[in-house]
Amino acid sequence: MAENVACLIKVVDPQLKSDEVVTEVRYLIEDLRDLDDMSQVRFEPYSEIRDVAEIQVGIRFEVDAERLGSILRRLRDRLYYKPIPTRFLFQISDIQLQIETHKAGDLTGLMLAARSGLLFSPVSDYLAEAETYSRTQGELSPTELDNLSLLRQRLDISEEVAKLLNARAAGPYPTQAEKQRHFDETVRAEFSRLRSHHDGQPIAPKDIWPVLQELAENLGLPTPEAEALYQQHLQRYRDDIRLKAEQQALKAAEDARLAGEAKAEGDRQQQAQQTQAHRDQYRTLCHQALAKGLYPSEFDQGRLDQARRLRGIAPVDAVSIETAVRDELYGSIDSAAGVNYNRLRGLLMQQAWQAADLETETAILKALNQDMQPVTAATVQRLPAVDLATIDALWQRYSNGRFGFKAQQQVYRSQQQILQDDPQRWLGFQQGLGWRDQPSWLSRGFRPYHNLDFSLAAPPGHLPTWRWCCPSLSHRYSPSLEVVEAVLAHLNTCMPLEAVSIPTFDQTLVVGGVASAS
Repeated sequence: MAENVACLIKVVDPQLKSDEVVTEVRYLIEDLRDLDDMSQVRFEPYSEIRDVAEIQVGIRFEVDAERLGSILRRLRDRLYYKPIPTRFLFQISDIQLQIETHKAGDLTGLMLAARSGLLFSPVSDYLAEAETYSRTQGELSPTELDNLSLLRQRLDISEEVAKLLNARAAGPYPTQAEKQRHFDETVRAEFSRLRSHHDGQPIAPKDIWPVLQELAENLGLPTPEAEALYQQHLQRYRDDIRLKAEQQALKAAEDARLAGEAKAEGDRQQQAQQTQAHRDQYRTLCHQALAKGLYPSEFDQGRLDQARRLRGIAPVDAVSIETAVRDELYGSIDSAAGVNYNRLRGLLMQQAWQAADLETETAILKALNQDMQPVTAATVQRLPAVDLATIDALWQRYSNGRFGFKAQQQVYRSQQQILQDDPQRWLGFQQGLGWRDQPSWLSRGFRPYHNLDFSLAAPPGHLPTWRWCCPSLSHRYSPSLEVVEAVLAHLNTCMPLEAVSIPTFDQTLVVGGVASAS
C-alpha cells in the first residue's frame, strides 16, 4: 500500500498584497482540484497574520505518494506561466523535503523522482542530483561526474548502479548536442504539421509549446535551450506565414488589377462600338442628306444637327464625317499645298468646263506659289503628287474619264508608240489633244485659247489645258515645249500609267516652228 505524503504549499512573495495572496491561493486550490482523483482531497487553509489581519497564505493537504508526480507537474506549470516565489514542503513518514523557489525547473527533479517511486531513498537522492546536473547543461560534465562519484560513496551506492542512474538521468540522448538535435528535429516536424494545416483548420503555435516543453524535460534539455530552439522555428514559421499572406495579397491585388483592366477594356470596347455605331448612323444620314447636292438643305441640316446631338458626336467629328461622305459622293479635294479645290469640284459638277479650266489654272499656280508668274521646267517639279491626283480625279469623274491628266498621258503614250523618238511626237501630242493645228509656212498652228473646245465633244485629254504654263496669253495658246516635256515627266513620276519614258526635247530640231527629224 502506498504511503501518504503530507504537503504544504505557501505563497511567500513579499511583493504581493494581501488580497493578491488570497487570490493566488484560491487559484492554486482550483488548479489542484482539476487533477484526476483530487476532487475529494481536503484542502486546509494555512493562515498567518498580515496587515493586522489573519489571511490565508497557503494550503495543507495529504495524498498518496502515487499522486505526487501529477501534483508536482501542475505546480511546475503554474510557476512556468506565473513565477511567484513559493515554498513547498513534502513529508513521508519521518523524511521531509522543503524547497522555496519561483523557477519551474527546480521542481523537475522532484517530479521525475516521484514518477519513478524513488522519492526520499538513497537511490532517489542520487538520481535527483544526477538529473539536476543533466538538466543544467544538458549533459554531465567531468566536474559533475566527480561530485556524483562522491555522492555515490556517501550514499553507499555501487558503481554499477550509479552508472545506470547516470544513464537514466541523461536519457537516450546523453550529450547536449544530441538532445538539441533531436529536439530541433521534433520542433521542425511540428511546425511542418502546422504549415500543412494552415490552409485548413489552423493550429496555433502556442498550442504545441507545452508538449514540446514536456519533451525537453523528458530529454533533460534545459528549458532556456529548448525555448531558444522553439523560438527560432516559431520565427521562421511566422515569416513563412507572413510571406505567404503577402504573396496572396499581391496575387489578389494583381487579380483585381487585371480584372479592373479587363472590365475597363471591355467598357472601352463597348463604348467604342457604340460610338462607331453612332458614327455609322450619322454617316448614313449624311449620305441621304448629301445625295441631292454638295451641301444639305436647311431641313436636312437641321436633321443632321439633331442627330449629332442625340448621338453625342462632337462638331469636329461631324464635320469630318460629312467631309468624308462628300468626298465619297463627289470626289476628294485633298491638297498637300493647302489649296481649296471645292470651287473646282462645284464647277465640274455643273460641267462648266471653261470656268473649271480657269479654276484649275488658278489652283495650280497657287500650289506652285507662283503669284501668276511664268512657270518653268524647274518649278513644275514642285507640284505635289496629291494635288495632281486630286485635279485629275475630279476631271475624270465629271467627264466620265474623257478629261484629266491620265487621259493626256494616254495620248502622249499613243504618239510615242507611233513616232517613238521622232521629235514629231511633240507636235502629234499637241495635235492629238486638239491644242494645235497642222503647222504651215504661214502659221505654226497654235490655236488661240478662246478657240479651244470647252465641251464633252472635245478630243480625249483636251482638258484641262496647260494655260498655266504658257509664257504668254496675249496671242496664242502655245505652251513651251520644254515645259511640256517637264510636265509629262513629272506626271509620269507622280501618276505612272506604266513605264512611260519621257525623252529630252531637242529644240535644235525645230525649224520655223515645225519639228523635223534630224
